[in-house]
Amino acid sequence: MPNIRKCSLAVLNYYKSLGIESHIQNKPRVRFEDYFYTKNQKKLLLEDKLKELKKKIINLDCKLKLKAKNFVFYDGFLRSDIMIIGEAPGYEEDKLGKPFVGAAGKKLDQMINAIGLDRKNNTYITNIIPWRPPNNRTPTDNEINFFLPYVEEHISIIKPKILLLFGNVASKSLLKLKDGITKNHGKWFNYKNPFLKKKIFTTCIFHPSYLLRSPNKKKIAWENLKKVKEKIKSLQIKT
Repeated sequence: MPNIRKCSLAVLNYYKSLGIESHIQNKPRVRFEDYFYTKNQKKLLLEDKLKELKKKIINLDCKLKLKAKNFVFYDGFLRSDIMIIGEAPGYEEDKLGKPFVGAAGKKLDQMINAIGLDRKNNTYITNIIPWRPPNNRTPTDNEINFFLPYVEEHISIIKPKILLLFGNVASKSLLKLKDGITKNHGKWFNYKNPFLKKKIFTTCIFHPSYLLRSPNKKKIAWENLKKVKEKIKSLQIKT
């Protein structure tokens, strides 16, 4: 296989010998996007990207959407450094078209509010599966694998500094874990997104619906949340 660097230099030297000193691209290259755009412009860019992703997912050939009432995409603050990912919509989520509402949603709000987070001002929320599985059943492996590339694209659009994975489905699918959340909750992982260069600090937390069924696990969840608060502080994330 030829040495790419040597070949590239040879081509550049050839152009230079012809007196060519510059090259104009077909499209402008934005090297400092974060500096050139205002907050409102960034928000509009995010909204456009999310609209494109939403359209892409809605047009998928998927049996789940045939029985669900609503497509459940996201809720929360678009320009957030904190991104929460759950499992799939339940009855209330399907009814309202928003993730984490009803009893589980109130519990989630209580949990994140306790460490200075809330979905209106500093937290972005979505799920692995955008349509409610029949009878609130656990998503199948095929369903999870089907939607995973779109979840990864979703993450790459938001570009969070911290990922909070609530429940087994989100934790095992995104982190490729063999063991369940009972063995991995509270640990920090470096999640590698296929669309991003930089890894993301990621941790697993018990799902709010599980905590409603198992109140004896609330203390463990609180200890995990305190670790999240420490990480937010160490990364100097504004909340």
